[in-house]
Amino acid sequence: MPHPLGGRGSLVKSRATASKHSEDQPPEIYMNQPVHHDASSSFQDGARNLELGPATSPISRQGNKWRDLALKELNKAQPFSVRKSGVDRLTANLRAFSSDDLVIICEAADDLFAEGVVPEVRELGFTLLMTCANHAGLGLEDRSKFFQWIVVSIEPVGMDRQLQALVAITKHGRKLEPFATPLAGYLAATMEPLYKATVEARKKAKGSHQDVKAQIPERRGLYILFDLITNILNTNPRAIRGKELNSIIRVTLEILRVTPSPREMRGALSIITAAIPASGIPQGYLEQCIHLLCAISEGVEGLQDMARSTLSDLLCSKQQEETLVLLKDTIFSQVHGPESRPAKGAITMFVYLTRNDEGDKTPKISFSQLEAILLRVRNGVANGTRNCLRLIAQLLDSPELVSYLFQSDRWLRLMAALGHIVNDNTDAAAQNRELLYHPSAVLFFTPYETNIPDTSGVSQTTKEDLKDVTTAIGLLWPRLDIIQREAVAGLYYYLRHILSAESERLLVSYILETRMVHPQSGDKWKRHLSQLLSKFILEAQADDEIRCTILQELTSMVSYLKSGQQEMLYFRTAVISMLDGIKIGKEHDLNVINALANFIVTYAQAVDVCDFKYLLDVLLRMLYDTNSDKSLISPFNSFQDGVIANTISIELVRLFMRCSTVSAEKTALIFPALVEVATSRGLPSCMRLPALRLLTRMRCDIHHAIYTTPDADSLGLAAAVARTEATTARLSIYNSQGYRSSLNDEPASIRTGRASTASYSRPTGSRASTQSASRNEADSRVHPPQWMYPGLPGLPEEPPKGPSQLVYLFTRGENENTTLRLGDWLTEVIGMLQGDSEDWEIYSYVLVHLPSQLSNPTLFSGAVPVIKMLRNVIAEQLLNKSFREPPPNTGVKKGDVAFCLFSSLVMLLGYAEHFSRGEQDDTVRIILDGISFWDRCAKVCIQGLSICCHEMPMAVNKSLSAILQKLSQMITQSHLTMDILEFLAGLARLPIVYHNLIEHELRMIFAVCVRYLENARDQQTKRQNGSTTETFQLSNRMSGASGDSGSASDSSNVIDIMRDLPQYFYALAYHVLTIWFLSLRLIDRPSHVGWITKNLASKDSHGNDILEEQSQVALDMMHRTAYSNLGETMAPGNDFPSSEGRILKKSWLLGLSIVTVETAAGTGFTRLVKRQASGTTHSIYQQQTALLPPHHVDAATDPMRPAHESVSDDNFFPNHVFLQLISTIAPTPSPMEPICLPDDEATRRAIAAFDRNDTVDGYKVGVIYVGHNQSEEAQILANTKGSDAFDRLLEGLGTKVGLKNAIFNTQGLDKQLDADGTHTYAWRDRITEIVFHVPTMMPTDLDTDPICINKKRHIGNDFVNIIFNDSGLPFKFDTFPSQFNYVNIVITPEVSFPSPERLSSGENNQQLTDSSATRTSPSSSPSTKHSYFTIQTQSHPSFPQISPTASPKLLTLQHLPGLARQIALHASVFSNVWANRDGGEHVSSWRNRLREIKKLRARFANSATSASDRYPGAKGSKTYVEGDTFSGSVVMGGLAEDEGILAGLDFSRWAGPNPPS
Repeated sequence: MPHPLGGRGSLVKSRATASKHSEDQPPEIYMNQPVHHDASSSFQDGARNLELGPATSPISRQGNKWRDLALKELNKAQPFSVRKSGVDRLTANLRAFSSDDLVIICEAADDLFAEGVVPEVRELGFTLLMTCANHAGLGLEDRSKFFQWIVVSIEPVGMDRQLQALVAITKHGRKLEPFATPLAGYLAATMEPLYKATVEARKKAKGSHQDVKAQIPERRGLYILFDLITNILNTNPRAIRGKELNSIIRVTLEILRVTPSPREMRGALSIITAAIPASGIPQGYLEQCIHLLCAISEGVEGLQDMARSTLSDLLCSKQQEETLVLLKDTIFSQVHGPESRPAKGAITMFVYLTRNDEGDKTPKISFSQLEAILLRVRNGVANGTRNCLRLIAQLLDSPELVSYLFQSDRWLRLMAALGHIVNDNTDAAAQNRELLYHPSAVLFFTPYETNIPDTSGVSQTTKEDLKDVTTAIGLLWPRLDIIQREAVAGLYYYLRHILSAESERLLVSYILETRMVHPQSGDKWKRHLSQLLSKFILEAQADDEIRCTILQELTSMVSYLKSGQQEMLYFRTAVISMLDGIKIGKEHDLNVINALANFIVTYAQAVDVCDFKYLLDVLLRMLYDTNSDKSLISPFNSFQDGVIANTISIELVRLFMRCSTVSAEKTALIFPALVEVATSRGLPSCMRLPALRLLTRMRCDIHHAIYTTPDADSLGLAAAVARTEATTARLSIYNSQGYRSSLNDEPASIRTGRASTASYSRPTGSRASTQSASRNEADSRVHPPQWMYPGLPGLPEEPPKGPSQLVYLFTRGENENTTLRLGDWLTEVIGMLQGDSEDWEIYSYVLVHLPSQLSNPTLFSGAVPVIKMLRNVIAEQLLNKSFREPPPNTGVKKGDVAFCLFSSLVMLLGYAEHFSRGEQDDTVRIILDGISFWDRCAKVCIQGLSICCHEMPMAVNKSLSAILQKLSQMITQSHLTMDILEFLAGLARLPIVYHNLIEHELRMIFAVCVRYLENARDQQTKRQNGSTTETFQLSNRMSGASGDSGSASDSSNVIDIMRDLPQYFYALAYHVLTIWFLSLRLIDRPSHVGWITKNLASKDSHGNDILEEQSQVALDMMHRTAYSNLGETMAPGNDFPSSEGRILKKSWLLGLSIVTVETAAGTGFTRLVKRQASGTTHSIYQQQTALLPPHHVDAATDPMRPAHESVSDDNFFPNHVFLQLISTIAPTPSPMEPICLPDDEATRRAIAAFDRNDTVDGYKVGVIYVGHNQSEEAQILANTKGSDAFDRLLEGLGTKVGLKNAIFNTQGLDKQLDADGTHTYAWRDRITEIVFHVPTMMPTDLDTDPICINKKRHIGNDFVNIIFNDSGLPFKFDTFPSQFNYVNIVITPEVSFPSPERLSSGENNQQLTDSSATRTSPSSSPSTKHSYFTIQTQSHPSFPQISPTASPKLLTLQHLPGLARQIALHASVFSNVWANRDGGEHVSSWRNRLREIKKLRARFANSATSASDRYPGAKGSKTYVEGDTFSGSVVMGGLAEDEGILAGLDFSRWAGPNPPS
């Protein structure tokens, strides 16, 4: 399709046509139709040669040719595309044209830039003009023509190319001749319509979603115009003046005011900046200009610096004074709101001027001028007030200005001005300012105490600004000097009703630091204290941190004020007024409650009893008021970081502990309050628990002095109710790790070794009887426990060391009003145990901690009836199974509750003498019932029976048959093995308990031992075969129940325990069997030999009966004791009478014994020694030879003897005696033949080595006395004597024996030089011997041995020590560091219950009320008839429980030594097993002796005698056949029938029964 202006090939038209078009208007298409061409031709294309040379260049020679071509292409008749090509060609070859050529060409093409043409054509025309304007050869006339063509019209659309042409003709505003004046008018007229067109184009582009920045040519034109005007003002300052400048400034300011474009703002700002030095801002527009500049400097990002620079230029110009005035007016202007940008910008500008450098031309504002600005504020000028505050805030925000303000008195004047800003009374403000920063301002608050500003009319936003300013001032506090701080404090106090919390804290801190509320500060301290309390404490809206600070200061003031002085009286008045006015129920900050309670507790210690009662009432009121606010009740109970809801209960506890050292009367007042809090069901458990913790930790020494123990020692029982981390994790009660980490609030018992171990066990399976039939708690939601082991300390602070010197537990008398009635507390405990609705947290806590408190009978020495009531309640609940059932969500079973109740009942056994015979019988029956009914209670019940054997022997005697029957039924439960065997071992040494047992009952005891022997053999076989060892349940509440909180819970230690327990059971079962056989009446022993012998045998791998080594020595023991009760024999004197002739001696191996015959050859007087495994028998043989008749003639025995030799006097040989005693003419089978031992040195050495083996198992046990307040090893070992009770204990443990030339094994004690003392104590029966190492009986020389090394070498090597702890302090397991100390049996003296006679006579009261008497050792009481002691076993962490006293037990002195010795014996047995676990099993003395005999048989046997020791069925054993009557195998040095060895071993078959008694 041909172009509307002609075909593309018609490059040359006829002259006529061209002429026609030159005379007429441009074609219509130029006016109203778009022309499609490349509109992207840029200004740069036409301006490649901006400074082209004149037309005289070589190219100009062809000038006419280029001009003609240009005229042809730009002819008005040419199509638009051709004309555009012509413009492009001209642009590219501009140097080929002269200025005249260009004028001719532009005249010919003037239709392109005529007014009214379409934008595309107009753009092409101005492109042509722009190109020509860049020609360097234009003269003034030419430039004028081109200028006229360029400014021919003002059409904003497409004006960008027009303005580019104008830039080119003015050389970027530098060359304005000869059109300067019209140019200014054109620019002034162009600016406003161009901006309006830009706005409209921007709106259209925004509506069409075009790229606004790239598609608006009007905006490009506006930018060019800004740059051109700026350049003209900079290079030709006088070119734009008068009304043109006013117009340009007016439009520029309007653009600044309304445009959203930062770039447009930047261009407008450049015009303002350029106009300032040129002609200045016109007067009518200066204020608006300053406002806009301030606004931009404050709020337009990226232009702040430019706007501030422009303001600086104004301040450096001739308009400086006017600018300053307008800046000040801007701050206080009511037109601009306080939030306006102009005001903020003005403030910032003033800050800049204040810190202006000296070298800058910008004027510097002096502080006086700044102060004058601040003081311009008047009443009601809200905007000015706020802006002044912001001005001050900015000043304080600049480090340079702050340093400037610190100089001279500027800071004080600034504070005065700040106070003035918000003061309604100008005169008062001036007076305040003068007083404020005057050096004599030590009066401090004087100017403000009477002129508190009225802030009722101050807006809230202004108050917020004031808070910001005062807070900023507070940040500079560390840099202020004393005077400046006084000024700030004065200002703060002046504005105290509108201060920020940070400023209030600073003010209060200053008041307290300067001790203005202390009497030392002068008379005004009272007023300051009163105002401080009324302002901050009584106002609930006051900052809580400040209130806490003030309360802490009040707490510290208590120690400075002395009772009775005037200051204390006023302080009392102020405090009571504060406490009466404070509304506890409306307090919601726990820190404030905590600080207030802490103050009351501290102050209560300094007041008299009357005020103390008032303060105690306040605390209780706080407690119950706080309880009404459920938001303050925390479900947790922690003493660690943070504040806790039960803080008031904690403070009551703290008050009790502190008063116990200063006032008995105050302590007596607090005690019932604590009982009330602990037992009040109206309070949540988290508030009751702190009081409960204290009450369960209360103890009393032997003198009835009260003290608080930090450790409840209840870890084992806590495991029973799932209150240890280990049991909680195993039961999977709490799924959240966050719960578990927050539960460590209950103290871990500070275990000394294994002291806190409880006797709790749980079998692998649970019986149906132990399952809960129903649940009282319907709520199955999971709640985190409020107390847990282990955890942080259970008391808020360490309790006082040692018993109180003032507070005693009186039983009756004149001082009963100060008595701590522990019976009331125990009564409440009974109520909690009986209450079905009691909170489980409280109920479980009482269950766990009651036994530990009952172990201190002194505490309840005046409450025997309540103790009996407690026993009755627990017994009834256990008997009827009527105790509380635990909630289902706890994972605790009813049997666990029973376990805790049984623990309390067992502890009550120590009070047995106060129970009637019927109550004792009932107690034993209930404990017996618990063994089988509650699987989880079996262990503690069996241990309880062990205590009953000592404390209630007659009651146990009545039920002994049932007990044995029950135990025989429990032998299948391996976790009870140790307890049953230890019970039977202890019972065997109490004839008063078992004296009426009959044969089948005794047979049950032997059956139990045999069953455990079989089990131990099975375990050993499995271990040897690599099978998994059966698990002996130490506890199924596992580590917690057994008290394992340390290494014992490690898997390696558990494996060691499991490995070695069967060995201990094995040794203990044989021990029980042996001791019970020896306990039988002599007449009854033979009847049990056959049954025991039969059951001692075991089977080998071939199914044959065998008798293991331990069984052999047991059989040997029965062989020696079945028909004799005489025990050990001794050798007669060493010398035979000289008349006996020579002495002949010979030894034989006879079976498993060594028989030695020593005979006087002349008379036949013989000494016989039979050495067996279980002992050595010495006897005398004397053949009673009849007198020969007179007619008797001696036969010649040696006819060949020469006559001169005398006849020998040898009439007897040892062989004769041996044959007479053991042989007949009946044939003796070879295996049965005795072996005659050669009389040589080797044999003598072998027999001597045998004799060095004791006939009993010997053990060594330390018995150590710990004196009052002693805790160090050297102190303890240095003791040279103990208390009376300690001496009584020693007398009960054993017999005092001399060491000099002792004939028994002294277990390392010196026998020759008395190096270890002259005497010791020892105990021995038929099978065991204990030698006690007693340091108090050993020599002590502190000069040569200050740390008692000689004593330590014995004590440090003893596996077991009995510790008599008379120190009044807990005994720590590691007090005597040693790798050999495995077990400590700790005995602690308790109370001597006063007899009824002493109670009635008041003797006890007289003794206890004499608090000034010197305190002696607790166990040195003159009467020990009713003395009580707790006994507890501390074990090495790797040990299992090995005694019934793993948890504390209570005993009287008369029964204490027997139980202590029994526990020491069992512990010694296990320790020997444990010590030899790496090197093999522990071998007893009897087994060593047996092995010595077997060594001799192996050494001297020969093939003919077949004397080797072989077992039937074993590989290599030989069968012996004697005719048709006997066939069998060689066994134990004898012959056994083919049917087995059992019949042959029962010597009672042929020895016959004992004769009847």
